[in-house]
Amino acid sequence: MSGDWPFSHADEVRFSDLDTQGHLNNVAFLVFVESARIAYAASIADSGMPRDYTFMIVEVKIAYRSPGRYGERIETFLRPTQVGRTSFHQDFEMRVGERLLADGYSVLVAFDPVAERPIPVPAPLRERLLADGATQR
Repeated sequence: MSGDWPFSHADEVRFSDLDTQGHLNNVAFLVFVESARIAYAASIADSGMPRDYTFMIVEVKIAYRSPGRYGERIETFLRPTQVGRTSFHQDFEMRVGERLLADGYSVLVAFDPVAERPIPVPAPLRERLLADGATQR
């Protein structure tokens, strides 16, 4: 599984993640994806990345494939797929073993929090995203 996915993050379904039917709540799926995204960002943060910018998620598409249940260990796989001037796409899959729970993508925009505007994706990050499999848009 990890051959196509340069990063994965594992977490366990908590009771508070469930809906009234005992399944992983749709909103909680996005929390698992966000936790994986933050872990990916932390894993590359010490590779010379400037710290004077942030990212805004401007689009998320998720397809729910199978329910998650209490106590299951969910592994979320991430890969950057496209890098543009100010944004990049990041695909994801959520799995319990071989069972696919969800898949989709996020679009993130590099953002200057002081000027409150998009900025070009910083060169060190662009290089890392390309090294992890993204293509230039």
